[in-house]
Amino acid sequence: MQLMTGFAQCAKDKEVKNYFIKGKELSKEIINETEQILLQNDIQPPATPGGTITSSQDAPFSERLMMYCTYLLCNFSIGGHGFGTGFSLRKDLNAKLMTFGKDTYEYMREGVSIMISNGWLEEPPRMDVNSLDKNNN
Repeated sequence: MQLMTGFAQCAKDKEVKNYFIKGKELSKEIINETEQILLQNDIQPPATPGGTITSSQDAPFSERLMMYCTYLLCNFSIGGHGFGTGFSLRKDLNAKLMTFGKDTYEYMREGVSIMISNGWLEEPPRMDVNSLDKNNN
């Protein structure tokens, strides 16, 4: 949440800034829902890191790098949700983790579209399946 806030604070491009703000809100939603599950089961939520965000609006990294870091973190998060689902025996947690994974995936796809439109990421080549069938005949 703090990373997305810091990225949004120093992003100059409006679309990129709004993307980071959306990421902050998604992070906040996932943290709140996870904390509620823990508290309902009398489990103390872990402490969050004590870092703070400065008031500086000077970007320490390019928007391209910040977007790519966000892309990587989304991928790690989706993997973590899948891993957690595989080892949880609780149906309610599995459903919640899969919802988090879906939301994170949709957020990540939006970021990929922004990176492609800015020329920061190439669109993967597509395979023409029909031409493969014709060549095999």
